Amino acid sequence: MSNTRAIGRATQVLAVVLGALVIAGGILFTTLRATESLMFTVNIAPPRDRVPRIGGDADLEAFYRTVTIIDEDASGWVRLLAWIPNAAMGLLILAGCVFVFVQTRRMLHGTMFGRFTTVGLAVLGVLAVAVAVLAPIVDAQATVVALADLGVNVLDPRSGLYDSPDLAGADYVVPAPVGSPRQLLAQTNWLLAGVGGILVLLAVAAGRGERMQRDSEGLV
Repeated sequence: MSNTRAIGRATQVLAVVLGALVIAGGILFTTLRATESLMFTVNIAPPRDRVPRIGGDADLEAFYRTVTIIDEDASGWVRLLAWIPNAAMGLLILAGCVFVFVQTRRMLHGTMFGRFTTVGLAVLGVLAVAVAVLAPIVDAQATVVALADLGVNVLDPRSGLYDSPDLAGADYVVPAPVGSPRQLLAQTNWLLAGVGGILVLLAVAAGRGERMQRDSEGLV
């Protein structure tokens, strides 16, 4: 029994430490997003063996078929969009730490299943799936808005890009199509989505365990 309590206390301490690190990292990350330059890596068409001429006012770093655009004066809206995906991941980890801390405390007090367990697992699962699917979409939208603000030459990836006979001697960047089925399949974090699905299944199992626990308590 003492070993169980020691493990439980250690788990709670670990959850608190990890949560504190996430909060501190989130504050640092937010500060950097609000003050430092932003970088966006996109495809370029047609690929060139020289510094691309994409128009606009931005520093470039080209590598084969991609170009990294450095935006030193990004707007507040672009910075917010670029911040959201990482902030959502941090929120998910922080929510997981809170769940582990509270659930461990409940278990140390003899409560294995309960409404908190079921709802907590379900919320974490849905949040994980949402972050896995929506974070890449928001990140792609941040790139599109930043490119528009910078005034660079942009081609719609759905407009028959490589069939265009004349690009007027200019280079064009090709951002990922926001919200397209292709983007969802390619950029969704399937590992995180799978973990979220497992958490939802565990929530269903915990709900059944809660009902069985109430039934057994009623028989005593």
